[in-house]
Amino acid sequence: MLVASLAPPATPELHHHFNLSDEERIRRHGKGTHSAIDQLTVSEPTTVVFEWTIGEDVVETGGELLIAWRWPFDWSDLQADDPAADGFMSLEFEPAAVSAAGDGSGTDVTLKPLYNWFSGIEPWHHQTHVKVEQGQFREGDRIRLTCGDTSQGSIGWRAPTCVDTSLEFVMAIDHLGNSIRNRLVQQPYFGVVPGPAVSLTAIVHSDTMIGERAEVIVRAEDCWGNATWLDIPPTVSLASSEPSGGTAQFEPVDCDPVRPAYRFNATFSQAGAFRINVSSGDFAAITNPITVHAQQPAHEIFWGDVHSGQTEIGCGSGTVAESYAFGRDCAGLQFITHQSNDHYVTLEDWAHVREVTDQFYEPGVYVPILGCEWSPFTKDGGDRNVIYGYDEPILRRSDRFFREDVPDPEPDVPRAPAFHDAFRDLDVLVNIHVGGRMTNLDWYEQKIEKLCETHSTHGTVEWFFMDALSRGYKVGLTAGTDGVMGRPGACHPGRRLIRNLRNGLTAVYAKELTRESIWEALHARRTYATTGERIRLLFQVDGADMGSEITTSGSPKINFQIEGTKPIERVDLFRGVEIINSWTVSPPVAQDGSSSTTLLRVLWGGTERKGTARLQRVDWTGSLSVSGGKLELVEPINFQSYDDAATLVGEDRIEWANKSAGNAAGILIRVHGDDATELSFDSGPTTFQVKLSEVRNDDHRVDAGGVARFAQIGPPPNASGPTTFEFETTDEESVTGEYPYWIRVTQIDQSLAWSSPVYVTRNP
Repeated sequence: MLVASLAPPATPELHHHFNLSDEERIRRHGKGTHSAIDQLTVSEPTTVVFEWTIGEDVVETGGELLIAWRWPFDWSDLQADDPAADGFMSLEFEPAAVSAAGDGSGTDVTLKPLYNWFSGIEPWHHQTHVKVEQGQFREGDRIRLTCGDTSQGSIGWRAPTCVDTSLEFVMAIDHLGNSIRNRLVQQPYFGVVPGPAVSLTAIVHSDTMIGERAEVIVRAEDCWGNATWLDIPPTVSLASSEPSGGTAQFEPVDCDPVRPAYRFNATFSQAGAFRINVSSGDFAAITNPITVHAQQPAHEIFWGDVHSGQTEIGCGSGTVAESYAFGRDCAGLQFITHQSNDHYVTLEDWAHVREVTDQFYEPGVYVPILGCEWSPFTKDGGDRNVIYGYDEPILRRSDRFFREDVPDPEPDVPRAPAFHDAFRDLDVLVNIHVGGRMTNLDWYEQKIEKLCETHSTHGTVEWFFMDALSRGYKVGLTAGTDGVMGRPGACHPGRRLIRNLRNGLTAVYAKELTRESIWEALHARRTYATTGERIRLLFQVDGADMGSEITTSGSPKINFQIEGTKPIERVDLFRGVEIINSWTVSPPVAQDGSSSTTLLRVLWGGTERKGTARLQRVDWTGSLSVSGGKLELVEPINFQSYDDAATLVGEDRIEWANKSAGNAAGILIRVHGDDATELSFDSGPTTFQVKLSEVRNDDHRVDAGGVARFAQIGPPPNASGPTTFEFETTDEESVTGEYPYWIRVTQIDQSLAWSSPVYVTRNP
């Protein structure tokens, strides 16, 4: 039984009192209620009235009344300063009685409402509280806090941007102001449902055989990226541009009424590369490419997430079973690991994760692999995803955020040296990454730490991978979700309260879709990573696959094949952390200086500083204005959140709100003007001016500090450029020693893919 929830370094504490009856808890500590909520739609403005009724235990000066909610639920911020602004909090105090002595006791109470986006109660991180600055609360006193008070013009309090069937508020009282919080009797759960569909996503498996079934998944999304239902069921067909004579049969699969996704089994009659059109009313989408083989290939591409993140076991949303089912049915994942921070996981929780992981395993269909995230602070080693090649009943944790009546007796391993001693001889793989506590690369164990994450909802962290390479570490690349919203493989950043970007995906080349084959592929580092797009990528050096270690005395021969989901803008070839060759696959279309209209792309991006999501985030809110001309806004590029927006203001100014975290974003514009027309870029990270004549056919790029922060204006790549590109080259430079060779692919939509390196030892 859970006794208390702690926060490092073990204060404050939330005492649950589950050993007491509800009646006893109410008598001693009082009662907490809130206005009834049946169901809300994502981001819907509402008003919630919380009320505390004080029990026998007096609340002294310095005491607090608290409301907390879990990490994923990004309710809009609350405030107590502007009654007309969003999220206004108002407060009422109703004393039970005025003192019989007539001295006013019971009425001389001074209260202050406060909102904290991060509260320090595990795992209920968001909090608003009422502090008793003067006086006392006594038995029968009532205190009401109205969150989203609309009486003076506030629109209310906006609901979270992620759906869930069982949201809760935890209400508590700190009677003495000593950080000992007593949890009040739980109020009813409620749900948040998705909004109407605004877009369609279509996914197909990357490889199949003639006559075998491949699954097509169609997912509608609301404006916040939640899976939602369509008014008109989708229809599917082969894209008209595919090889003549190719046919496919599509068989609908019964939908799960709980999870909004539409599934079809596709069977192809001809070998080749295909895409599939999907439509529903005014919505349309096209899938990623699928390769249909006439003969069984040595390896197929399978897509998954080795860092899916957390559920209610952890600091996330939903159950483990719901997370696994979403990944399979809505996101089209073929393999997955559940990665709760270990300090949240009790022995009972661990047994449950093991059981559910085994229940969802279906060879040839879906491969969950047991996992847990070892999670000390960065100074002690930092987060590391532990992925098990077997069913492990023992959990070796870094720390514990809960106190239990019968605690797990297994000793903790709180620092990296002890972690490596405990794990290096186990059948495990470790994925190092930048998460809530960035992996400290000062400690590394090559025997098990073979994977490195380069993208998640925290951000795009190529700098972290390059740091590992610079230290001589040999890792294969992964990308994942690291989410808390229960949507592995299809997660969004919401209001960016806790995350920055949409999730990434990991592709593996494996013999078959079984635990044994996926494990062998991960162990061999036969992986590549994307920012979430199902880009096909093959990369080899002297015929050796990604992740291999080879030796050569000549010039290594490098070949790669890419099939994108959008036109490919550029491919960069690296030796270590140095770009040794680049290919512009979709070059800009030459623009005539005599024309009065010029098409331009404005890009910005990069990272504020190295660390977790909030440290990485760069606020690019700003504008582009023109002198001696006019502007048109064509479209945004790679905006990641519904909170991102770009607006044309008059004829000479475009304003935007956007944040980056290692990624690039921007706008496509038309400029009406001549060579003397001047463009002015104005944003927090950088400000500059440039003539139209300087950017019509060349990029003007500005270093904006931080970690690879930049802004640039120049001609856009050809929007009709090729989606496929293959090349063979050799590294003729005379170098010796060990070098990792790898490529980075950039599409015109600024999506990225990274191959795992081939580690080449070059002898004289």
